[in-house]
Amino acid sequence: MSGPLSGVRVLDFTALVQGPMATQMLGDLGADVIKIEKVGGEWMRFWGILNGKSHGEMDSFLAFNRNKRSAEADLRDPQIRDRMLELAADADVVVENFRPGVMARLGLGYDDIRAVNSRIIYASSSGYGQSGPYVKRPGQDLLIQALGGLMFLSGRAGDPPTALGVGITDQYTALHIVIAVLAALHHREQTGEGQKIEVDLFSCTVAMQQQELTFYRNQGFLPERPAENLGSIWSTAPFGIYETSDGHIAIAMTPCPVLAEALDQPWLSEYDTLDKMVESRAEIYAGLSAHLLTGTRVHWIDVLLAHDVWCAPVQNYEELVADPQVAHNGLFWEVPVGEGEATFLTPGSPITFSSTEVGIRHGVPRSGQHTAEVLGDSLPWER
Repeated sequence: MSGPLSGVRVLDFTALVQGPMATQMLGDLGADVIKIEKVGGEWMRFWGILNGKSHGEMDSFLAFNRNKRSAEADLRDPQIRDRMLELAADADVVVENFRPGVMARLGLGYDDIRAVNSRIIYASSSGYGQSGPYVKRPGQDLLIQALGGLMFLSGRAGDPPTALGVGITDQYTALHIVIAVLAALHHREQTGEGQKIEVDLFSCTVAMQQQELTFYRNQGFLPERPAENLGSIWSTAPFGIYETSDGHIAIAMTPCPVLAEALDQPWLSEYDTLDKMVESRAEIYAGLSAHLLTGTRVHWIDVLLAHDVWCAPVQNYEELVADPQVAHNGLFWEVPVGEGEATFLTPGSPITFSSTEVGIRHGVPRSGQHTAEVLGDSLPWER
């Protein structure tokens, strides 16, 4: 099996989430990803959400490390550093997410690797950037959600600051690492030049809020969270989350007169302009909430879709994995662990190509599974 990045070799010095997720995506696309782990395995092998473990590995590690080979290495050892430089001489991409300055102190910074491979694409990911007032601060998803403004608009009026339930800043940053690497590969194809890439959690989190920060920087006032479960403070009624007799549904951007006809609620037709749907959001939400409690979730979804109203059921994970569109799109992959002695289920790549296949070439490796294959048989700590 070969993907669109077949022939691209990536040296992966990353741990935790944003770096490993990025290199996993490159691996899914066909790159040969060599994961360099500290002796004994990277930190994420020993920590995970709710301490969940499958086949001897943390679920959090399994989630971000398929399509890689693993080699254990003590990067502080001069012989190992020299072997890393030899590997880098034949690599296309290096990705690292140590704190700024660590790779340079190990003799594996951009300048060190560029000296042996001028075509190298060297991607550094960090919490706040490679310099600046926060350069020595720890960068982690919850901290970045807090500092980066994501908690400001989440939740309802009166709620405390509310974090998103997934590691959104890590995963959004991972996407930007991949985008940057692909752009740099294209540039190198055109010019022959490699380059250094810098991506950080804080900057990506600010960029994530394009619409919201554009509004604030140009209109000059701070919006307030609504008391109602509108889902977004920016949208007009009837945008929001509504309770039914047996669950919740979401209704998005739909003119109130259309909703009036769909639900046989003539009072909604009075809100026939954008200004009215903004100014009366609370009143509209209250009236709709009372009405939708009288029927089931399935009933209202059928009624609303029949009138082309933008709506969807609010699903939990049990409902999501049984959703027919999930099965149709093939969104979960069965991935082997180690030498293939066991498998686990995980979300696969969401990308399809007409000419190149995306899939499993390597499962999630055990720590050091490919050390001899990658580094050779003579290792300093085995003498």
